[in-house]
Amino acid sequence: MNKILLINRLDPQDYSEDKNKVFFMIGDMNIPSVENKLIDVINNSSTIRQDDMVLKYNGIELKISIQQIPIVAKLLNDEGFSIYGIYQLYNPDDE
Repeated sequence: MNKILLINRLDPQDYSEDKNKVFFMIGDMNIPSVENKLIDVINNSSTIRQDDMVLKYNGIELKISIQQIPIVAKLLNDEGFSIYGIYQLYNPDDE
């Protein structure tokens, strides 16, 4: 596993509707029931479309606007998920 992680700075003052790939690191993703519940919660939300999510081994990547981050974090927290990090990976190819 890499010990270095390059991330972009998130700008809380970004009120644009531009969608960014934002990663939510979730605990216990190795447990199938947690993974299934996460998929169900995201699919049942009116905030995120199914094609805007990519399930990862340790969390979920969502294509959302910066202003949706607190909304998604609250949704996941209210459903009992353990959130260990929220960030946007740095990808020089995206620029």
